[in-house]
Amino acid sequence: MADMSNEGFYLLDRRGRFLYVNAKGHAQMGGYTMEELLSLTVSDICPDVLPERFAENVAALADGPLPLVEAWTRRKDGTMFLVEVSMARLEFAGDVYLFGVACDITERKAAETVRKSLAAQLLHTIERERQRVARELHDDVGQALATIGVLLDAIEISPATVPESVRPALTATRATIAEIAESLARIVREYHPVELLGLGLEDTLRAHAPQFADRHKLALRLTTEPVEGLLTPEQELHVYRIVQEALANAARHARAKSLQVALTRAPDRLVVRVRDDGIGFTPDAPTCGIGLVTMRERAMLMRGELTIESAPGRGTAVQLVLPLAAEQAATEPSRAATPTHGPAEARASTQGALRSDEPAATRPLPAALDLEVFRRMADMSSEAFMLADRDGRFIYVNDCACTLSGFDRGELLTMSVSDINPDFPPPEWREWVVTARGAAPPFETRHWCKDGTLIPVEISAARIERPDEPYFFGVVRDISERKEAEAAQNGFTRRLLHTLEAERQRVARELHDEVGQAIAAVGVLLHTLENTLGSIPQDLQQELAATYATIRQITESVARIVRDYHPADLLALGLEETLRTHARQFAQRHKLTLRLATVSAEGLLSDEHALHVYRIVQEALANVARHACARHVSVRLVRQRRRLVATVRDDGAGFDAACTRAGRLGLVTMRERAALMDAALQVRSTPGRGTEVRLTVAVGAPGIGR
Repeated sequence: MADMSNEGFYLLDRRGRFLYVNAKGHAQMGGYTMEELLSLTVSDICPDVLPERFAENVAALADGPLPLVEAWTRRKDGTMFLVEVSMARLEFAGDVYLFGVACDITERKAAETVRKSLAAQLLHTIERERQRVARELHDDVGQALATIGVLLDAIEISPATVPESVRPALTATRATIAEIAESLARIVREYHPVELLGLGLEDTLRAHAPQFADRHKLALRLTTEPVEGLLTPEQELHVYRIVQEALANAARHARAKSLQVALTRAPDRLVVRVRDDGIGFTPDAPTCGIGLVTMRERAMLMRGELTIESAPGRGTAVQLVLPLAAEQAATEPSRAATPTHGPAEARASTQGALRSDEPAATRPLPAALDLEVFRRMADMSSEAFMLADRDGRFIYVNDCACTLSGFDRGELLTMSVSDINPDFPPPEWREWVVTARGAAPPFETRHWCKDGTLIPVEISAARIERPDEPYFFGVVRDISERKEAEAAQNGFTRRLLHTLEAERQRVARELHDEVGQAIAAVGVLLHTLENTLGSIPQDLQQELAATYATIRQITESVARIVRDYHPADLLALGLEETLRTHARQFAQRHKLTLRLATVSAEGLLSDEHALHVYRIVQEALANVARHACARHVSVRLVRQRRRLVATVRDDGAGFDAACTRAGRLGLVTMRERAALMDAALQVRSTPGRGTEVRLTVAVGAPGIGR
């Protein structure tokens, strides 16, 4: 029964010598023979667990089981793998034994690494786009404001007397420019907080939080402690963004009157807390907005713990706990780049391989100890053990089986397989009993819990022959988290792209509402001044004309940024017209000769797929501007039977695809968007001969409009 478990079982004496290893444990440490394993100690295969540390663990276990730990373990060929271990101590006949349950978490760590990499790419893209907007606003809008300010100064110091009728418009213009300058400085600062480099995290928060509270008319209680030198610049940015997002959510949703912001430290951790006294929300309220997504991703990248507590009418608290102590390299690459020989090589002249018919390693043990060890090990397992007779009635269950189902042991021992498994009613169970021979391959099924929920499980089952009658043993694993992780992984790309679109829409909305409208107001006020007789001397007419040109330029720039970030034209004008407009403006802005050919795509794509096509073309053009050094660019959208083909081609520098740096986010997101549509994306390039990006979408595919 133990050998069917998917976790490694180990029994040790007080010196750390192996007394028993089940089949999974043997497989985890592949390469050793059973005899070799029985000649080893924990310290021989776990380089981080020296004899002194093992002795300390033995003593500590006298007070109860230790928390789960992660440890590197060495196989015979020298390669390393990471396990999560739970340990317990057993005293029997005056001696001390230790047993552990070890789970190989290599795949889990690999999945975490992939997820962190994707999250880091997303956050890097958001930061890069925020910096780009900040730079464009600073350069374009800032210069426009300076030009307007020079004109107004010249008007006021002009020998000509400014008529009284003009003074209100002049004063209003000055006030509007001051508002634009303040909004501009805030947006630039929030999008690209350069103060972090100069002032550090504490002073940046002390500057940002009061400004935020003042702007939103909130009472603020701010507490900070020095944290200089505790975090890397990247970590400081993540912490700042989490606080910034928590404050923004308080302004958007909380209807709060007061805020508390605290930055405190302890020897081993840093704690950041943002609390409001707003309306709060219920635990089942939707929490998939961009703010919470990016906050959780940032916390994950720092290995921090993010908690959000809220209740209707009682406000919301966001807390980040960030460990400061140096961690063991639990996620470092395998230490097996150069295989090294384990100590067993010096003790054994032969190297055995695990065979399916080879028994688990064991030393002779008292029968009573054998039984007690098995029961304790079984109850430590994170997998449910269930033994049934030919009628399906349970005759043994371990602690995890009770935890999994919600029934206590007494209740389960009065039940049968058919009572808790809807896929095995009595007829199916009887059929399975007749056909079952030996161990069956693991299979997925379902399991009823006492509270009425039905959870997905994976079962490793076997028929155990006994002289009187056979028994049927199953190791039952709750795979709810696995299924959720698979669903999350499958939907991760979609969620990342959704997050990116939401961020772009928010940027566009802020620019349109705060900067675009204010610039338009300045234009109206200047027009009022211009049409008021005697308000502007003749010798300043040229400066006025230049100011108008600058205002038009920055209005167009802001409109372009808004349109690029949130292409509302897609809904109003459709894909074809939106692509044509964007391609023309792009070519004009970058002084490229454009060849444009498109057909109507109306009714061929869903709104989501139309956005994906637009973003892919947009990114391909952006790459032309960034890297190609081209003179000509071609954009085509054509219909080929049941396919829609979008192509962007340039005559630029090209590149060697074999030498392209892996993971470039522009290309990554293009491929991910194509994958979400089941579309084909081809990128062809030759050094010196330009690049072609071709997207082919089947317009008859499920989910796409006909």
